[in-house]
Amino acid sequence: MTYRQVSRVFALGVAALLLTALGALAKGSKTINLPYAGTLAGTRVEAGHYQIAWVEHSPEATVTLTREDGKGVVATVQGKIEERSSKYERNMVIYDSKPDGTQVISEVRLGGSNKAIVFGE
Repeated sequence: MTYRQVSRVFALGVAALLLTALGALAKGSKTINLPYAGTLAGTRVEAGHYQIAWVEHSPEATVTLTREDGKGVVATVQGKIEERSSKYERNMVIYDSKPDGTQVISEVRLGGSNKAIVFGE
């Protein structure tokens, strides 16, 4: 093989490797309603409609919560994608109540799938 042929094969191999790696990062987004104000990774989030987007790093995920009205990013946090035994009919936000009365967003269940994004404290 000539240098040119080797270079071409190498470039095709690198391109295939990059496409495979990018395919492994699952992305998604949903519109969710927060019925109550709460905190997410220490950030106060008011009740309302939001866009939640994530990039999965199996099983970890980088999650971004954005106001639905487009007025900016509220929080970017780390979460974990968990598969559950049954499929959720709709998006659901699950809160934990702390002893001081604070509502902490602990997970978001993704409607139409059996997955949930779980948040640490």
